[in-house]
Amino acid sequence: MVGIDRRAALGLLAAMPGMRAGAQGTPAPEGWPARPVRLIVPYPPGGGADVVARLLAPALSEQPGGPQIVIDNRPGAGGNVGTEQLAKSPPDGYTIGTITIGTHGTNPWLFPRLGFDPVADFSPVALVSLQPAAIVAAAGSGLTSLDDLLALKRETNFASSGNGTSGHLGGEVLRVMGRLPLVHVPYRGSGPAWADLLGGRVELVVDNIQNALPHHQSGRARILALTGTGRVALVPEVPAVRERLPDYLVQSWNGIAGPAGMPAEVVDRLGRLIAAARSPAVLARYAELGMEFPASSPAHLAGFIAAQLAFWKQVITGSNIRLE
Repeated sequence: MVGIDRRAALGLLAAMPGMRAGAQGTPAPEGWPARPVRLIVPYPPGGGADVVARLLAPALSEQPGGPQIVIDNRPGAGGNVGTEQLAKSPPDGYTIGTITIGTHGTNPWLFPRLGFDPVADFSPVALVSLQPAAIVAAAGSGLTSLDDLLALKRETNFASSGNGTSGHLGGEVLRVMGRLPLVHVPYRGSGPAWADLLGGRVELVVDNIQNALPHHQSGRARILALTGTGRVALVPEVPAVRERLPDYLVQSWNGIAGPAGMPAEVVDRLGRLIAAARSPAVLARYAELGMEFPASSPAHLAGFIAAQLAFWKQVITGSNIRLE
């Protein structure tokens, strides 16, 4: 199993002052929030990160003293375009953003150059979702089970919502661990990937479970397996890949962060608003979408990012995974 080198993760965290608790030094703006807060989502509308943002935004805005959230989709380069814009935004508490397994886990090891440092350029606030990806076959592909997938001998395309996403890496790690002839086809978002799967132009999609469910339930596609820790209540008949490959585990995640130097008072306030958003109704909606809304904090997210960077460095460099 490719494990997380905890000492490396902690060393990475300690080396970057922007990620340590209490590092924010900019004074808090008076009367925050005095105007709407922009939430940059570095992926197109309709994708997993966008779904989480649009679920979280009203849960924050509806709280006493909560800011009005305006979602701003800024896709491109596997999430790097919008994330660079977040990093370069004024740290005044009025621009925050979604960070993901791609932007703060895999992309630093997949792209030769980034316009941001995933550690030093951000003020982490909270982890707001964890979920498995779904490995889905088109109805006419002839693939009907995880056993069929692991027995593949012919070259087979798998689509994802973009380079560096959990779908991309979920498929690539499966290719390596299962020794399968899979070829990645990146798309600019989940919508075009699903259109080509349903249109018969690709045979597999690896994407967030909430995007897969309607097509699985309609019979137009079939979820063969999940990439997480086990089965989920939404589709209890669908196995996790690790039932056959015990070392396999890829989970999509989303966090909320601001630019480095965001006032500590604003970081703390946002963190408390996010914690309060974990109401029974919101948690139930997450469960309906196959997601978990974990308890988190700025320090928790900082440590989580450091561990993800260390883990994916080992996976990507050790398996020689490259962008197409």
